[in-house]
Amino acid sequence: MSASEILTGFLPHFFYSQFFITPPSPTHDCSGQTIIVTGSNTGLGKEAVRHFVRLNAEKVIIACRTTAKGEAAKQDIEASTGRKGVVDVWPLDLTDYESVKAFAQRAKGLVRLDVALLNAGINTPDFTTVAGNESTITVNVVSTFLLALLLLPKLQESGNRVNTIPTLTVVSSEMHFVTSFPERTSPTIFKTLNEPEEARMPERYALSKLLEVLACREIARNHPVDQLKVTLNFVRQPWMVHQRVGPL
Repeated sequence: MSASEILTGFLPHFFYSQFFITPPSPTHDCSGQTIIVTGSNTGLGKEAVRHFVRLNAEKVIIACRTTAKGEAAKQDIEASTGRKGVVDVWPLDLTDYESVKAFAQRAKGLVRLDVALLNAGINTPDFTTVAGNESTITVNVVSTFLLALLLLPKLQESGNRVNTIPTLTVVSSEMHFVTSFPERTSPTIFKTLNEPEEARMPERYALSKLLEVLACREIARNHPVDQLKVTLNFVRQPWMVHQRVGPL
């Protein structure tokens, strides 16, 4: 997106949507459903869990790296909704592929899985290599979609068994509009993203969110819902909210 497009198109829409539009509270009944929300010990993820509990979900799983913080979020949600025995806290570290695989393996043991809301992410100004990639790419892109693909079979099995269409949602961001993504011309994009001297870290978070959008679109294009039997979508995270998107 060019500078003029940002000034005349993106920014007016962005500020209007942030200051003048208040989405209504959801009212959909989630009775009987089991829902996973990653990165849900704080911010948008935590509030999503609160809504799901309020909407009568049978089980909502807070997936986060620090379980003590997840337990604190659980207590707060139970106090505000008056519902106990609904929220579980499971460890999930998106900097560790073995943790991602262990989480997905544990999810196979659920009675059913109706929604996976992949909200976890980081935003850091520092270039750090984690699990073979720059940390923002590892957490926001590679691990997020590794988890998505590992959870898909459970979502499909659950939907087929209870005759529903489960949902897999990736939380992206409005910021994906503002990255210029010059790395797209590289024959080896991920290798280029792993070169510290080439890294544009102030733009890396926005770039990671663009990669999420592109990955979602590609999966959906190759696997339409009538074949996949799972609704795959992404939502654009609002920016001007009380949210913690920080470094590792």
